[in-house]
Amino acid sequence: MKLENLPIYLLTEEKKEGVINYPVIKINFLTPSVSFEGVDFLLFTSKNGVRAIDNITKKWKTIPAFAIGKATANEVKLRGGNVEYIAKSAYGDEFAKEIVSNYRHKTFLFLRAEKIISDIKAVFENSTNTLIEKVIYKTVCNKPQGYIKKPAFVIFSSPSTVECFLKVEEIQNVIPIAIGKKTKKALVENNINSYLMPKKPSIDECIKLAKSVKFG
Repeated sequence: MKLENLPIYLLTEEKKEGVINYPVIKINFLTPSVSFEGVDFLLFTSKNGVRAIDNITKKWKTIPAFAIGKATANEVKLRGGNVEYIAKSAYGDEFAKEIVSNYRHKTFLFLRAEKIISDIKAVFENSTNTLIEKVIYKTVCNKPQGYIKKPAFVIFSSPSTVECFLKVEEIQNVIPIAIGKKTKKALVENNINSYLMPKKPSIDECIKLAKSVKFG
């Protein structure tokens, strides 16, 4: 296949310069009742969690937030929240370990997706802290309009994007880029063993990687 000037596709609706959106997943915000009584800190592992709670109530802004990365922290700030702590790791389990090693006897409200891949709860159970979980959004598969012009780079930003992509597209003539270890694992479990992965798990790093690839 011709490998010069390949298009770069992102499988979500997030807008990034130099990429084409092909959203195979969509986020459905839920509207449960949320209590902040007795909560010391909020815990966010994605920007969607911030957007979802902001859609439910504005009261969350009065409680300091823990964010898994700069992008999530920026979303908290953008919406008027207060960032207490930004994780050093981009993985939920490691984020939880950071928290329990530095905080004692605190109550955290984890505003999360219906389906998650990190076992944050298990980490908290072995600490003096309390974790309250509230599901406020869910990820579902989506059939995008149009098609992918192959060959192309395709950025897989979560295990869910792997699952949903394979429902609507063939992997042939695609160069997959896995954002991180768990997404890479999802690719391998679907017999996709040829992929690229950036040193740091972020969409921006995935884009940089795609643009830096040189073909002989």
